[in-house]
Amino acid sequence: MKKIITVLLLIGMSLSVLSAAAISSSPAATVNLIRNTRITVDQLNAKIAELGATQDQALDVLNIMINDEVFLQGAERDGITVNDTQKNGLYSQMKTQIEQSNGVTLTQAEFDQLAIDQYGSVEAYKEYLAQNYIVQAYLAQEKGDELNSRNFTPTDTEINTYYRRNRTSFTQAENVYFAHVYKGKTGDAATDSANSTLLKNVAADIRSGKITFEAAVANYTDDKESIATGGVMGYLSSDNTTVRQGWGDDFVDDALSLEIGVPTYLESNTGYHIVKVISHNDARMLTLDDRIDPTQNYTVRDYITEGLAYQNYQTALTEALNDLIAELRSEASIRILYK
Repeated sequence: MKKIITVLLLIGMSLSVLSAAAISSSPAATVNLIRNTRITVDQLNAKIAELGATQDQALDVLNIMINDEVFLQGAERDGITVNDTQKNGLYSQMKTQIEQSNGVTLTQAEFDQLAIDQYGSVEAYKEYLAQNYIVQAYLAQEKGDELNSRNFTPTDTEINTYYRRNRTSFTQAENVYFAHVYKGKTGDAATDSANSTLLKNVAADIRSGKITFEAAVANYTDDKESIATGGVMGYLSSDNTTVRQGWGDDFVDDALSLEIGVPTYLESNTGYHIVKVISHNDARMLTLDDRIDPTQNYTVRDYITEGLAYQNYQTALTEALNDLIAELRSEASIRILYK
């Protein structure tokens, strides 16, 4: 069984004098909230191996297992259970979620194999999903009102402190806002040579005023999607690895060095371009109110605020989980026999 509750709650208790050297099937602990459940030494050793712990950490691991068991018993007592139909539903929901997040479609057999590869069997994965659902649902039922009443938004002081300590992480690479006229390479030497010559001549005509850049886009580009924007492609950053891999390092470096407003012929790995740089921004450290992405109204302050709010929420969630486990342990009869 996968670890459900990762929060380790250590509570002082009287330990039995029964030696851990006893036979491995003997109980390491018993937990009784609504039923008496034994955690055997065999199970403890398996959990130690699963977590990559050492025998010196056995009591810590045992407390994790006790927490898991008392939590599940408490959830069952208080009406949070998952039947086989619900398990199947959770399994189907996870398949859909993985497909949507990765932009793929999986057959049932393919998804089943993923579950087997990661959890040993489909049933083990269903059990894992069910137990995670129980944890979330029970915590929400017992501590939801308390969590919802709290404000996790960080203060200005917290935001400013985080920024000062991490300001070197908030940088903007050199970038240009550009438009282009584009002819793709065909692989036919004669056609490609003709297209290259054509765009060189068109670039000269634009600079001499014989034709506007927008007219060149409308009349010559193969990039049909950019026609409506007058050839505007957006921001090209020096650290854009996707463009560097596609169009090549030379194209990116040359585009970044162009004079603003002067249409210039450039060749890339995939084709021929007339590039017009509309604006140029040098690399710099961002301030709190600078946009992280020039195309979006999402600032460094927004990023830090969301991150700290999430961190505050996770801390409160851990505290609530600790509190709930402590309450359940105080209500249960727990005997630790491992020594």
